[in-house]
Amino acid sequence: MDELVRGLISNNYLITPPAYFLLSEHYNRDFTLPELIKFAKAKGTFIIDEIVAEEFLESKGIITKPKHLEKFMTAGKKTEEKSIEERAEGQALEISEAKEVVESPPVREVAEKPEALQKSSETQEVVMAEISEELPLEEIEESEEAEEAKEEVEESFEVNGEENGEVKRKVIFEEYGIPIVGEEELPEEEEKTYSVYADFKVFPKEGFEFIAKKIEPEFKVKFDVRNVKLKPPKAKNGTTKEGEIVVKVYENYFKSRLKKIRRILRENPEVSGVIDIGKLSYVNPEGDVTIIGLVNSKRETRNGYMFEVEDLTGIIKVFIGRNKEDYKKAFEIMPDSVVAFKGRYSKRGIFFAENIYLPDVPLYKREKPPLEEKVYAVLISDIHVGSNKFCEKAFMKFLEWLNGNVNTKAEEEIVSRIKYLIIAGDVVDGIGIYPGQYNELSIPDVFDQYEALANLLSSVPEHITMFIGPGNHDAARTALPQPEFYREYAKPLYELKNAVIISNPAVIDLHGREFLIVHGRGIEDVVSYVPNMSHHKPVKPMVQLLKLRHLAPTFG
Repeated sequence: MDELVRGLISNNYLITPPAYFLLSEHYNRDFTLPELIKFAKAKGTFIIDEIVAEEFLESKGIITKPKHLEKFMTAGKKTEEKSIEERAEGQALEISEAKEVVESPPVREVAEKPEALQKSSETQEVVMAEISEELPLEEIEESEEAEEAKEEVEESFEVNGEENGEVKRKVIFEEYGIPIVGEEELPEEEEKTYSVYADFKVFPKEGFEFIAKKIEPEFKVKFDVRNVKLKPPKAKNGTTKEGEIVVKVYENYFKSRLKKIRRILRENPEVSGVIDIGKLSYVNPEGDVTIIGLVNSKRETRNGYMFEVEDLTGIIKVFIGRNKEDYKKAFEIMPDSVVAFKGRYSKRGIFFAENIYLPDVPLYKREKPPLEEKVYAVLISDIHVGSNKFCEKAFMKFLEWLNGNVNTKAEEEIVSRIKYLIIAGDVVDGIGIYPGQYNELSIPDVFDQYEALANLLSSVPEHITMFIGPGNHDAARTALPQPEFYREYAKPLYELKNAVIISNPAVIDLHGREFLIVHGRGIEDVVSYVPNMSHHKPVKPMVQLLKLRHLAPTFG
């Protein structure tokens, strides 16, 4: 990179190619970088274009104005001696010699009649554009008559006429007098008026007994993304490329996945006789063995499904036929998931599976003893404050319910023992999440969305501890796993005394009961890969994630 360009960029200044060609030959000989920056700063610009460069060189006495420019600048003075009537009789206003201004045939006279002027508008547009590129019009001293003539030309461009059935677009003149075709002017949208619920407040119902007030809170955040300490691989030597380190990171990621889920599968008593893929060539082809591996790919054939499975020792093709009992499980297997196959190895290098085992959750789990004092936790998500689809009245009624405004004795018993409120993401609708979202926003400012949410949640009784995590609509990193909200956007949430901000996902322990809190973006992967799954019935995809024992089975 050139020294002049590098110096300007380091000082947060930009330079255009024409300006560079003007300045480069004089740099370090006739001027220095600080002098150029000081001049640009005085002009109030951080972009050094051709005009700024010429003015700078002129101020240094390095170049002078071209002769044809001087002629053009004096043209206005000559016309001061002539009346408008004389110009109307056909006398031309001299601008400059045609050869020095434009390559196309010069237009030297303003038409005598307005009709002729309007017909030649396109030719004048070209002439004016080319003059504007070569001559900075802001330096030209025009007479009153020349100014009036210019206004007449501009008005002729602004007339909406029709050519070939099409309406002409309005011509607008830029800062330097360059005519540009303007886009259709749309009426400015009125600013949306909205409330951030600053005047909304619900207080606990008088006389209502909150038993949960007397119960000491017992909670612990057992897993949070912010507490994970990663150890990136180190470069072996000075010649190690950055790409090699990135590849190593991904390799370690999938090795970790395979190792952890393999351990889960080995706990299943039905998964026995496990052998590494690299040792299959030594086994008896007549005996059944089990392999556990990462599914690289899956494709349907005429007779069944063919998988490519990989572990730390090798890669193999696994086939399961349509006539097998576990064939339907093949539909549930997603790319990058870890699965166990039981069957026979063929000397042709293909593993013919009889059974498929997914990691799945245990069928039986030891029950924990009941709590001495019963407490409740309320689980909600996807509030979407700021959207015009936000259920404002229902949410306000929910807050009143938490404050003891109940209808039945059964509700009174539940509300009095509510100790925790868990909100699993998409607490606001966000900004710019999808095309056309602005038209569906009641609060078009993300800062105000979080302020509105905080004002609403301030009505949650103080004895209820809230756990709030982000979702894909929130102001947080979009990739999984998601850390906390960006503090600069969601500051009002952090100021709530009874709120605990968590990541997505997170695991919290409430009185000895563990809760896995996740917003659920992995559901989209399940809907995409597994047949008969839908966003409208999220329970089925959630069950599928439990079977695969992973919140985001397919990488990316």
